[in-house]
Amino acid sequence: MQKKGSLFIVLSCTASLCQSVHVSADDNPDNFSSLSWYASSWDASAADIPHVLTPARLHQATAEVPGSVTVLDADFIKRTGIKHISQLLRYVPGMLVAHDIRDNSDAVVYHGGPSILPKSFQVLIDGRAQYLAGLSAVSWEDLPVAVEDIQRIEVVRGPAATSFGTNAYQAVINIITNYPQDAFDDKVGVQQGNNRDTYLYARTTGDQGIHHWRLSAKAYSTEHLRDSDDTNIGCTTPCDDNRDFAAVMLNTSHQLSNIQSLNTAFTITNSYRDVPDYEFTSNHVESNQFEASVVYDHDLSELHELKVSVHATRFERRQHGVLESGPSGFFDPLLRQLDELNPEAADQFVQGESLTALDSTNPEELALVQQLLDRYGADPAAFFIPISGDVHADTNERRIDLEIQDTVAFADNLIMISGLGYRKEQIYSKPFYDGYIDSDQLRGFGNINWRANNRWALHAGVMYEYEEDGTDIWSGKLAANYLISPVESVRLVFSRAGRTPDIFEQKADWVYVVDNAETESPYAGVEYYDGFKGPGNLKPQIIHSVELGYFASKPFWKGNIEWDVKLFREELNNVIYHYPSIRLDTVNDGNEIVYTGAEGQLTFTTRSAAEFRVTSAWLRAEVDPTEGLSDSDLVALYSPRSHSASWFQPWPAQIFTHLSAFVIEDGRRVNRGDDGDDLHTLELNIYRDFASAETTTRLGFRAQRDFTSDTFKPDSEPYEQAVRVQLSASVAF
Repeated sequence: MQKKGSLFIVLSCTASLCQSVHVSADDNPDNFSSLSWYASSWDASAADIPHVLTPARLHQATAEVPGSVTVLDADFIKRTGIKHISQLLRYVPGMLVAHDIRDNSDAVVYHGGPSILPKSFQVLIDGRAQYLAGLSAVSWEDLPVAVEDIQRIEVVRGPAATSFGTNAYQAVINIITNYPQDAFDDKVGVQQGNNRDTYLYARTTGDQGIHHWRLSAKAYSTEHLRDSDDTNIGCTTPCDDNRDFAAVMLNTSHQLSNIQSLNTAFTITNSYRDVPDYEFTSNHVESNQFEASVVYDHDLSELHELKVSVHATRFERRQHGVLESGPSGFFDPLLRQLDELNPEAADQFVQGESLTALDSTNPEELALVQQLLDRYGADPAAFFIPISGDVHADTNERRIDLEIQDTVAFADNLIMISGLGYRKEQIYSKPFYDGYIDSDQLRGFGNINWRANNRWALHAGVMYEYEEDGTDIWSGKLAANYLISPVESVRLVFSRAGRTPDIFEQKADWVYVVDNAETESPYAGVEYYDGFKGPGNLKPQIIHSVELGYFASKPFWKGNIEWDVKLFREELNNVIYHYPSIRLDTVNDGNEIVYTGAEGQLTFTTRSAAEFRVTSAWLRAEVDPTEGLSDSDLVALYSPRSHSASWFQPWPAQIFTHLSAFVIEDGRRVNRGDDGDDLHTLELNIYRDFASAETTTRLGFRAQRDFTSDTFKPDSEPYEQAVRVQLSASVAF
């Protein structure tokens, strides 16, 4: 068996331009202040200035926010025809999206990172964190949201830990859905394509006085990639890549009075996916998740707002593998005892090598080796007597997150947002943690936004987080925006953010147990000899970031042009690397990565409502790995240059087209010297609306064309067909 990943049990945990988003004072996404920065208005046209919400948890003009933001709004999402959040992120400069065959999931990174279970940014749905603590990841395939319900997605491209905590290490993806009272129609839709690509959606809405609700459901299934035949992950026969997912989502809104409101959200999801076989004859993951959220908002005065939020999550994951005719010697309790004393010597014994790592001064090691030699030395075949059974890798998670947020406008030009939060996570997993494990975290934050005069908008923020094991971290941000006009500015942003080691990196106690074991070996137990234990002493990793940016939105050629560009440098210190394999000997920290480069996004909207968008990222990564690691381990998913371009065009007779092109330069030539092709993809969406007095029917056709079979990253597979098509139909009534 190979050392790295041979017994990997798959972990399942879970462009656009910064488009003009006109936010009204009535908009109040969960965990964001409904107070607007009134001083941002220079003249009567200020109401038309684009605003964003996420960087400082505050409605701000885009020219005044302390960072780079990309917005994908409902209109843009509709035009693309895309149904999966991860695929939409390809329109964000610096974001890379790829499939990782090792756990049949999508990997999303900002600038670069490991391709399996990356964890460098926060993902929120209406203020609810989608990060799953048990196996420390975001499951993009299982997000409990339908694109049809999304008002906009705001992506903060840079550290945002001062607003959102440790997981907002490099970026924040904030998914904001429509309020129930903003969805006036019921809707059903279906999409069907090749590669068993099926998508279903249904929505109904209602209201009764001050109470409004929206009930949505979605389901999808796909088998879109070429089945892998990589023997390193056990695919001696092609491994399936089926994915199935279903979700029901209920959102309610209650306007209790002119100054009080209550919003709730409840979601239930179920998913199934195949994963590589590794040492099993079959291997799949099933999961169920339930979320409940309550947000209470009270306007104490016109200049003072209090918000209380409670989010609870229950997540259950079931992984079932079938082991047939594995070597029973791997399950010898004596070998496991030797591995606990001297892992290298145990590996040498298994591989039939000379025991050079054996400590000849340790009588316990010598006695164990002698007993093993007595069992297998004269009869090596006894080691390979087959053992069969079931292997389960299950987790049960519970999380509750409480937060109080206080927003005060001390003056028209000075607003402070502060708050306290508490999060408790409890996990039960016999294979991953040998039972129960929990974590408690306290956090406090404050952000001050000061409009010094008509030219300067200043921001300062800080977040302090403390965990029960004594780990603490603070993050800070300073930003200055010089406003040339209300819609044009130059900004300078300094950030420090930290990411505390996650539970799995720090506290894992991973064992591999065979249930219902069947074997004729007199020596076999039920626990695999090797295991992984988290070190328990990892320190937080830190990022220092500096950004110089320029934003503008101006009339141009009887239309409007808007762009945002930035130069940046990010220094990542004490980077933690953990390849999730049961045979991994250690977690590596102390790694260093420096990203420098430039990003840009531009959109041009014509008088006839046609729209052209371009995004581009130029990146350089300098990697200093610790001993035993390579550059490609730390930044397996990386591209020095990535670009997107799209063109939306309305035509007569209610026909609309959206054409997109993506170019991703293969990072392997830079980091590893391997041969690889740039990824070139072209996508087309055509749809037509048929409106009547009672209904609006939409018929659509989507197609994607890959111009290379290379996936621009290792450990992946291309699509089964270079050309993929989908047909869709929806009715709103």
